[in-house]
Amino acid sequence: MLDTIFSLKVIAMYVFALENVGLLLLMAVPGFIIAKLKKFDTEQSIKFISVLLLYVCQPFVTFNSFLNTEYKVAVLYNMIACFIFTLVLMTIIALVTNLTMRLFKKADNMRGVFSYAGAFGNIGYLCIPFLQVLAPNNQEVILYASTAIVAFNLLTWTLGNYLITRDLKYISIKKAVLNPQMIAFIIALPLFLFNINFVRYTSLESLKNVIRLFADLVGPLAMTLVGIKLAETKIKDLFIDPKLYVATMFKLIISPITAFLLLLLLSLFMSTRDIQLNLITLAAMPVANNLVMFCSISNIDTKVATRLIMLSTILSVITIPIALELFV
Repeated sequence: MLDTIFSLKVIAMYVFALENVGLLLLMAVPGFIIAKLKKFDTEQSIKFISVLLLYVCQPFVTFNSFLNTEYKVAVLYNMIACFIFTLVLMTIIALVTNLTMRLFKKADNMRGVFSYAGAFGNIGYLCIPFLQVLAPNNQEVILYASTAIVAFNLLTWTLGNYLITRDLKYISIKKAVLNPQMIAFIIALPLFLFNINFVRYTSLESLKNVIRLFADLVGPLAMTLVGIKLAETKIKDLFIDPKLYVATMFKLIISPITAFLLLLLLSLFMSTRDIQLNLITLAAMPVANNLVMFCSISNIDTKVATRLIMLSTILSVITIPIALELFV
């Protein structure tokens, strides 16, 4: 009887996670349709939406989460844990993927691209919208995700860029520190620490609503972007290179397993209950969209990067619910 109840609970958890992944991907349908109908210039549209997400929506997500969360020491400790955890996890996966790719002799020129894909997930454009669906109105969850994005940006402009180019000149400390997400974090953190927020100052309801509206745009815009990219992808191109599957395996399978093991280690020193959903979710995300951008600015063919993003995004429909059911 107990086994039956446990099995039903597991199935219910999986169905819940799968339903939320499905709901999120449903947002990609309009972008897919209008791209197929060729109603706009695809390249310019992708660039415009990307800029809007990076420079407007993501900073507002940070402000929204910080200004709607009351300061607590435990929350601050969790933020620090998320920051360090993200740095450690992505560094480990990047190095292990890089070593694995040495087994493929023909992968030498693109080894860094595959290594980046294996480690760096779409935690800005996909993780936050997913968490917004999975944990509605839970600003602490989004706050932890915003902190993880800061760590992601620091690492992606340094280690990540070096992996792709294997040239130190492409490492940009300036861009790692002075990017929209980091600037928003630097502004919002003192407000959070001194409890200057909408929880305390309830008279600022109108300002709160404006910030929330911009923050809520991340999900629809990010998934519209995914839909447009899917419309451009030739499915047959995803089956021609086994290295795509190796890198995708690291991103969608090895990364969440490693995250779970690191969480077990972290749990020896602190409670991980409030951050486990965040850390497993960010670990299970498909390949980061900015891989295409980094390849482009480094004069590396973006076709492989695009295929990695699309293949991992498609397969994540299966792997994200499994990761959440097993490890959360």
